[in-house]
Amino acid sequence: MRKGFTIIELIVVLGIIALLAAISLVFLMPSSAKGRDSRREEDIKSIQSALSLYINQKNVYPVCAQETAVDGNTDCLSSLLLSEGTIKVMPLDPKYKGMGSCGGADSFLYCYQSADGTSYTIRYPLETNSVQGKSAGWQSVNP
Repeated sequence: MRKGFTIIELIVVLGIIALLAAISLVFLMPSSAKGRDSRREEDIKSIQSALSLYINQKNVYPVCAQETAVDGNTDCLSSLLLSEGTIKVMPLDPKYKGMGSCGGADSFLYCYQSADGTSYTIRYPLETNSVQGKSAGWQSVNP
């Protein structure tokens, strides 16, 4: 008599493993979206803190007449905050891919606008309703 597993036994075990993996993915996906939303909220607070430091130094907010997607380096907000040392690393959306448009349905980026330097608007997307008082979709904050 031979020792070992039959092909049927191996297929059943692999099927059970695949089923468990699929179930765990279904339950873990919403928690990772909630985690990204939490990170977005922290990133926006970090940008707002840097803007508070900037206005204390310059008496105006960085002026970007057109709504600008924050790329962390060359956009008008990032370049000014980094050059003034009010922030060390400009935060980017956790799902940022380097493209998209401000307000676009599948765009994951932070958008900044300040026409005259007296006020600003930062817009950013949320994936879930997990942040208290906010729903999924585009959000905006001001000073």
